[in-house]
Amino acid sequence: MPTIAQLTPASSVSDSDELAIYQNGQTLAATRAQILAGIQTSLTLPAGTVLGGVGPGVAAPVPISIGANLELAGTTLSASAAPFEIAALPLGSTPAPADMVPMGQAGGNVGIPYSALMQAVGGVASVPAGAMVATATGASAARSVAALVANSVSIEDFGGIGDGVTNDATALIAALASGNPVRFGPKIYRIDGECDIVGANATLIGVSGATVLSRGAQDVVGSSATPTWISVSATRFFADGIIFDANETITTNSFGVAVQSTCIAANITRCWFRNAKGPSNGWGLAILPSDPALTSHHVHDCEFSANAVDGCWIAATDAVEVTSCRAHDNVRNGIYVDSQDPTFTLKIREVMIVSNTCWNNQIGIVVGNFNQTNTVPGTYGNGNPDVLTALVGNNNLYQNTSYGLSVSGRNMLVTGNVLSNNGPAGGGMLANTGYCRIVGNMIVGAGAFGIDAGGSVFVELAGNYVNGAEFGLGIGGSQNCTVRGNFIQDCAAAIIALNVESDGRGNNFGISCNNLSLIGNWIYYGAGGQGIVLRDAPQAVLVADNVVVATGGADPLNSLIPYTDGLIIRGNTLNYTPSWPVNPDASSGTNTLTFPDLIDQVSISQSTGSVQSMVSAWASRSAGQITFVKVINGGSGYSSATVTINGAGTGAAASAFIANGVIIGVTITNGGRGYGPGTVASVIGNGSGAVLAVQVGLPVVQGRTLAIHGSIPLVFEAAGSAPAQQNWTGAPITVPAGSVIDWVGVGGGWQAMRFAQSDYVAPNGDGSVVFQSQQGDVALHPRAGGVVRMISDTEPVGCVSLMGRGSPEAVVSAPPGSSFRNLDGGVGSTFWVKQSGTTNTGWAAIG
Repeated sequence: MPTIAQLTPASSVSDSDELAIYQNGQTLAATRAQILAGIQTSLTLPAGTVLGGVGPGVAAPVPISIGANLELAGTTLSASAAPFEIAALPLGSTPAPADMVPMGQAGGNVGIPYSALMQAVGGVASVPAGAMVATATGASAARSVAALVANSVSIEDFGGIGDGVTNDATALIAALASGNPVRFGPKIYRIDGECDIVGANATLIGVSGATVLSRGAQDVVGSSATPTWISVSATRFFADGIIFDANETITTNSFGVAVQSTCIAANITRCWFRNAKGPSNGWGLAILPSDPALTSHHVHDCEFSANAVDGCWIAATDAVEVTSCRAHDNVRNGIYVDSQDPTFTLKIREVMIVSNTCWNNQIGIVVGNFNQTNTVPGTYGNGNPDVLTALVGNNNLYQNTSYGLSVSGRNMLVTGNVLSNNGPAGGGMLANTGYCRIVGNMIVGAGAFGIDAGGSVFVELAGNYVNGAEFGLGIGGSQNCTVRGNFIQDCAAAIIALNVESDGRGNNFGISCNNLSLIGNWIYYGAGGQGIVLRDAPQAVLVADNVVVATGGADPLNSLIPYTDGLIIRGNTLNYTPSWPVNPDASSGTNTLTFPDLIDQVSISQSTGSVQSMVSAWASRSAGQITFVKVINGGSGYSSATVTINGAGTGAAASAFIANGVIIGVTITNGGRGYGPGTVASVIGNGSGAVLAVQVGLPVVQGRTLAIHGSIPLVFEAAGSAPAQQNWTGAPITVPAGSVIDWVGVGGGWQAMRFAQSDYVAPNGDGSVVFQSQQGDVALHPRAGGVVRMISDTEPVGCVSLMGRGSPEAVVSAPPGSSFRNLDGGVGSTFWVKQSGTTNTGWAAIG
């Protein structure tokens, strides 16, 4: 058999050509196609490539190019660069926002900017960042983010929602329990009461004007003694920028926000307290009694409005400041500082109420009260002051329905306040107080009073400006007070002082008026107005150096209406006239000089005859009327009393003031007419011992002076004058033109004190003088031990003229030239002359 090599070669080979194969013990024929089936075809590869498969699944191999940094040497594929190791990379700088960071994303490698990577970190849930460190702006030390965040916490950190519906009180208490300040967002947080804030420190920080804590409900059972919405018992409490809204629909009798006695320091700023509607406890903010503990409470730049009682109430607490706050539309008072402790142990000390603005309350600011018993009903008086040491200054109080400001206490300075258009029920300021200064306040408006200071003791009212009130300054029922340097303009009555002051409901202030100084005030009143009015006999009243101007049809005789006999009038000026011009008037049959009660100097330019009577204007106007009734003895045991007046006149009526069973004063309700000497007043009541004295008309005030300047010669009658015009001669007094006579009130009449005695001593133009009498003798009358002595400038000892009985020799001493008259007479022994020596010898009888 030939071998394969011996066979003839085929010219070509096709798939249908057959080949011999051995299969299953047999020699069989198979085509080329059958044999090659399943075998890959031959590949042609370009230089520098490798064979591979790149398609999905099973596919024919394809050539693959060799990329950068790779090379094919023979059958070896190798990299031309060193192996990639991160640790071997060179050190870079802090990534910039645009630097690319490699990342595997969606099965592929991508690069993203560094800034995009960091921004995306915040969106990854539960990434703990507390361990990161940061340095606070302006600080020098880095702290962990967890420590920085713990400087204050949010109520939301403890489950607070701030949707105005969910009760966040539990979250608030939990947040405060962390010991950190609690921050609130610009939301409404429902906080149901009672919410008790306790611990060492509690701080609430809101977004001013946008954070609201609103009461949704009130539980009347709480840890505080009185139901309270938010009760602060924490030792120190700070709140800023929060609106505390007690919810006007909740009328439970509870406090709004109350700072308890255990809190010794509170600093409340930029907060608003509103809508506390408890009928008797409806205070927006209450600082409750802590006296005698010394506290440090400061309420600043806060607002109080629409509360059922007071906007802010400060009870018996020491060292409290309320500054730059606003209180308006509260039912009773805007700011109320008072504590009515019936045991008189709790006081308010070192309080400052400064630079606040209050409007549309009943009273803008109240500091203290005039109830000396602190009971209901109370007793007026200064006996137990509740406020000790206070500054009430620079407040702006307007359009409050009663008073702008009410103060009562001891050692208070009330200064620089502006009170406008308050009332009409009250007026500018109510100041029933003691040992205080009320200075430099501006009060305008048509209320009943500018300053109502009745019942005050040891108080100075100085430098205040009052305009437009019915009564500019009321100082009735006061003791030891000074009204000095005030400007009072366009009031119905500028200054009024009743002997006993009351509240208009019959409740008097328990004291009668005495030791009152009205000095250096400037008073301007118009038609129908009055200057200084003294009623019902206040005692020891000084009216001095006041300037009173009556214009626009005003009656200048109303400059002073002095229904009293306890008065000193000195140095006042009426209409800037140094000497008031007035002439005697004889139309009544008596030539009478009538002068304004205010002044103490008048000038006369003409008279129809001698002056027979000198009376003040109001003495003339009140003739025959009961002007006042003085209490000589107040008696005891009175709780009711009726005053009756009996005399020749008709119509007089009066009523009594009673304090502690004693009649302390009588007020005249009708002066009547036609009364005269013998008029008496009696008391009928359930007590005993009261004695009254009636004054008909007005007497010449004891000690008052009146200087009269005459441009003409004036004669003042003595005999028959009424009131009496007495002088040391007992005869009429003539004063020459151009001279002044000074009169002083003595015993209900006038006593000539000093005058030019031209009727008796006439100085001549050449320097000589004439002594003369109007009738009778001219007598030289030295007192016992005195002599009639003649001297000159060159002979200051001179000589004397003596008289006696018997011989002067060896008895009477005298200088040479002296004379002696022996009243026993006798020829050659009646007239003696001293011829030598200064002893009692040297006398010679010469006639």
